[in-house]
Amino acid sequence: MKKSHSILWAKIIGLAVFICSQQACQHAPISFTPAQPPNLANYNDLPVFGSEKVQLPLSAILSPQTMSLTTNSFLHQWSLTADSFAQQGHQLYLVGISTQTAIANPDIIIAAFKQRQKHMANTQVLTAVQAACYDSMRFRASLHSIGISINCMATTKLKSELLWQFWDNQAVNEVNIATIKRNLKLNKHIGAFTGSEIDLAFRKQLLGSQHPYNQNINNNAVIDELTHSSLSALHTELRQQLQWHLFAPQFSPQLTNTKAQTLKANTLKTNSLKTNSSKTQIAQHVTSVPSWLLTEKPDSSHSAFDSSAQTSAQTSAKASTINSSTVETSTAKDKILYIIDAPDTVQTQVRIGLVTATADATVQDANTCQMIAALLGRGYSGRLFYDLREVRGLSYGVYGRCVNAPLSQYMYFYGSTALENSSAFIKGMLDHLSLITEQTASQNEINATVTYLQGKQQLSLDSPFGKESLYIRQLLSGQTTAEFSQGMKQLQQLTPMQLLQQANTLSLTTPIVVLRGDADKIRTDLQQKLPTWQLRHLEPD
Repeated sequence: MKKSHSILWAKIIGLAVFICSQQACQHAPISFTPAQPPNLANYNDLPVFGSEKVQLPLSAILSPQTMSLTTNSFLHQWSLTADSFAQQGHQLYLVGISTQTAIANPDIIIAAFKQRQKHMANTQVLTAVQAACYDSMRFRASLHSIGISINCMATTKLKSELLWQFWDNQAVNEVNIATIKRNLKLNKHIGAFTGSEIDLAFRKQLLGSQHPYNQNINNNAVIDELTHSSLSALHTELRQQLQWHLFAPQFSPQLTNTKAQTLKANTLKTNSLKTNSSKTQIAQHVTSVPSWLLTEKPDSSHSAFDSSAQTSAQTSAKASTINSSTVETSTAKDKILYIIDAPDTVQTQVRIGLVTATADATVQDANTCQMIAALLGRGYSGRLFYDLREVRGLSYGVYGRCVNAPLSQYMYFYGSTALENSSAFIKGMLDHLSLITEQTASQNEINATVTYLQGKQQLSLDSPFGKESLYIRQLLSGQTTAEFSQGMKQLQQLTPMQLLQQANTLSLTTPIVVLRGDADKIRTDLQQKLPTWQLRHLEPD
């Protein structure tokens, strides 16, 4: 009896301890981090690093030697040294670009191309060289370009044939539609699980849900109704929309020295392209040209080399898209925190941004966007990283970026923080955006930021397909080499007062803010630390 009584009391005590511990876990108050004013690094102690300006090497902004393959396709080549040829002499890069309109559903096309790559590799009898070529293929896409690269020990003509075949008639007829749809939908579910869904939701708030950049990717209606017929129609329509650029080594292995010298003597500068039969024949000797490209009539409205027409069209398109976005979101002067509720998450993801371009965007607009994004968010050396991580320890990393696309130019800043740091972290980011409009930066800090931008570009040019990517970005932006050089010179001559004036032309004090975190737990602290901001629930698609 005594033993059973002791057991009963032990159970009661254990149950009481369990209940108390559970209640303590459920109701323990969260100790939120207090907010602080911005902290800035001292650049006056870095006279050598801060005062010396690095001039961009002229070789970094040279245009490639260019020849016409057809009226709508071009072969580009840069001179390669013996060392660079050993590293880059076997790679080709085929890019189709659309300068005036966004590409519809590039995610579907890329998924189809990956399916075709696997199908060809698994069903054809391939030589060792061909198998290596298929294995080296990589696919890249943006809303204005689709590229395929290859890097293998084969002739330029063979490699170009393998690249062009993805755009042949009936190229996507044998792909597995069910697999494509499943993979695209799986990516969406993965995004919801990992939290990357915030990027799509943020872009919709920033640009407006009807903006082409939000309509032309992750389109569930198109994915759900995808068939071989609709995929083939999308493939054909896109092929007719694009202008083609093939980047190849200057001296191909199959060319003799005499032919190589002839090729070099007949190359053209980008800004003076003219179709010439002899030069076209030389270019076509270097690479393979598909029959559809020879017979298909190009859409001249997409020419990347008619700079005046392109600039006019881009200005009109950018004006219409920016205006439509402004009307829809109407948040340019409102202070709204959009929250994607993710119950029980232990961190909060943050996206803050603003549209920076106007209908008549100039080189100066691009410089302002790049400069402010880098000053605040260039990783370890940026103001946000220095203050919010190094000084206050609120995040593992916070970064910024400027996006200079044909139909929109915007900057955004992003990072993640622990639940208890959420409000202090967000307020810290917003305070730094406001500070840059109120207080001049030191000349040393500006010089260091310009050096970073120039160094970043130089490093990208030395990376695989770096020169090609920069060249394509220039074509899409409508910039000439001279305009690009002008932009870099303007950055090198930038003064603190000029930067302050440029910052005040932007809506840095009323950006678009999207969060993803546990709304119930952080709402009160957000309201206390950001009393002038409204909180609004946002449901991701």
